Amino acid sequence: MTQPVQGASARADFVAALVWIALGLAIVAGALVMDRLERFGATAYTAPGLVPGILGALIAFLGGVLLVRSVRRGAMATFSEPWLPTPEGRSALARTALATALSLVYTLVLVGHGLPFWLVTVLFVFVFMLLFYLPERRARGETVRGVVLSAVVAIATSAVVTLMFERVFLVRMP
Repeated sequence: MTQPVQGASARADFVAALVWIALGLAIVAGALVMDRLERFGATAYTAPGLVPGILGALIAFLGGVLLVRSVRRGAMATFSEPWLPTPEGRSALARTALATALSLVYTLVLVGHGLPFWLVTVLFVFVFMLLFYLPERRARGETVRGVVLSAVVAIATSAVVTLMFERVFLVRMP
């Protein structure tokens, strides 16, 4: 088993594990209530919720592994102490909150509400990369290169995802 990254507290792993378990179980629950499409002759192996259900179960399982590891590292003993994140921890929390907010806007507000999927995906990936990747490029004096690379990755990601779902999985995107 690999050693945890320096600075990753057992308490942070414990809380993250609970989040991953809840997310995985929510995905499994969503997959279980999806239409099985039996009226179209779909089998259990071709049902739309199969892959998300498997992935949700894996996420929940790995969250459980993280939970056990954090408890073994003494997470339960740290809950009596105040939790004050370091400056690096606060920065990571802010980045996580921003990534979560962007993802929620993409999935709950943009996808399926008028604009084509491919365009919304290009915009999401481009903005995401600008916010999380461009500061690093700017520090190296490569701002233009970072913007161009972000645009290329956004377009390629959108094209690959859209084509895979529509041509391979035969799922029409919104």
